This record gives sequence, C-alpha cells and structure tokens, in this order.
Amino acid sequence: MSSLFIDVILPTYLLIGLGFLLGKIFKDLETEGISTVVLNVFAPALVFYSFRESKVDFTFVLPVFAVAATVVATGYATSILYGKIKWGKRDRGFEVSTTFMNSGYLGIPLIFLMFGKKAFPYAIAFSVSMTFLHFTVGIMTLNPGSLKDAVLSVLKMPLVHSIILAFFVQDVALPSGIEKMLKMTGTATIPSMLIAIGISLSRIEASHVKVSLVSSLLRFTTGTIGALAAVSIIGGPILFKSVMVVQSSLPSAVLNYVLCDKFKQNPQLAASVIFLSTLVFPVYLFLLKVLLRFTFSYT
Repeated sequence: MSSLFIDVILPTYLLIGLGFLLGKIFKDLETEGISTVVLNVFAPALVFYSFRESKVDFTFVLPVFAVAATVVATGYATSILYGKIKWGKRDRGFEVSTTFMNSGYLGIPLIFLMFGKKAFPYAIAFSVSMTFLHFTVGIMTLNPGSLKDAVLSVLKMPLVHSIILAFFVQDVALPSGIEKMLKMTGTATIPSMLIAIGISLSRIEASHVKVSLVSSLLRFTTGTIGALAAVSIIGGPILFKSVMVVQSSLPSAVLNYVLCDKFKQNPQLAASVIFLSTLVFPVYLFLLKVLLRFTFSYT
C-alpha cells in the first residue's frame, strides 16, 4: 500500500496541487486551451505509443471487453436513475464521472503492485477496452444532440484514430526518432490533465462536494458490482476475475474532466469527483482486497 501511495497517488496530488496554486495566483488562467492540446496532441500520442509498446494480446479482448461493457452499462444506468430521482433530469457530467474509471494511469501500476507482471495482459486489455468505450459511448453521452452528430464527434477525435491506427501498425517498425517523439509527447498527457484539474478545483463551489462524494461512491460500487456480475457469468481464472474487479472499481478517470470541459458538461463537478474519488480510494481498496479474498479465495 505504501508503494501505491508513493509511486502513484502522491505524484497525482502534487500535480493537482500545483494546478490549484496556479489557478489561485493567475485568476485569468483557463483550462480550455490545455484540454484542446491534450485531446488533439498529447493523448493520441500516449495511446498510440502505449498500445504499440504493450503488445496487447487480443485473445483476452473479447471476455475483457464484455466485463468493461457491463461495468459501463451498470454505471450509466445507476447514475441516470439517480439524476432522475434527485434532480428530475440528467446530468451528463455526473454520469460520465460516475461511469468511467482511471484504468490506465492508476489501474495498470496498481495491478502490477497487487498481482505482478502475470496480470499485465488482463490489465492492458481492460484499459484498451475502456478507452474505446470512453471515447465512443462517453462522447456520445456528452454530446446530447442527434445520434449522427454524436457519431461524427467521435470520428473527429484524433484519439479514436490513434487507437485504430495502433492496432494495425503494432508490429510495424518506426524510425527511432519518431518513437522518441511519440513517447515525449505522450508523457505530457497526464501532468497536463492533472494541472488542468487543479486549476479547475481552485474555482470549485462548495455545493459540488456532496454530489461529488455521491458520484465517487457510485463509481466504486457500480464498478465492483458490474464486474462481479460479469465475471460470474463469463468465468475464467481467479487472477482474471480479481484483475477485472479491481480495474472496474478505480477512481474517476482524469480524462473525464478534459471531455466535460470540451463539451461544456459540468467540468467543475468532474474535477471534484476525480479529486475526491482518488482521495478516498485507498480506503475502498482495503475493503476491496478483503472482498476479493472472501469471494475468490485469492491469496
């Protein structure tokens, strides 16, 4: 647990804190420009390079994608129902923040720390599946116009193009200079997003805290329940089941903020949910480890 805090959670909060400080000092500093660069340059490079480097084993994709789709459906159904009951309407920023988790930046290091390298194929396949759902279903949710407009918005996203391209050129050798350029560009993604979150948090309203806590709790529980339901039907090794449950129960994805900011769907709430869910996750992770031992007899 100490390695998780030092290697993953602490750097996350330091960068968010830096963004918060910048937001307080520079009152006119906006996040829209950062979000635009991240979505159109940094994130596509990160995804393209990561997918090539990871050498995704496609034999895992179908069952893992089934788990990811079940988790997304569970999160959406629960968050939409909550919004209808609580506010009498949908809050698309709330829905996306509740549904999509940080399966890449936080999930993959966490899976390594918990289960070792033998779990990597499952973790990578889940991250690939969730990224695809995030930038298709997630964007369609945030763009509430016609289905045609939503599909066009998805197809215009460079990140979606980078996912598709990475699949086809995974084993194609590129000049070393291009590989280095992609890696350098991609590594700017996470720091940029976290600083943008900190800037947004510097302007957050106190009224968001309660809703953010509800969204965070729903993020954890719907992920766990959805994954448990899926793996109970799909079956598979205990390691597969355990990785799927942990990956599905992670804090809200950092990219949720960038997408909500782009489509003007309550980005401040998205930032608050990311912050709170990441803050309380170590407590939930302890409970999750107990659940795994009890459910799968995993040691």
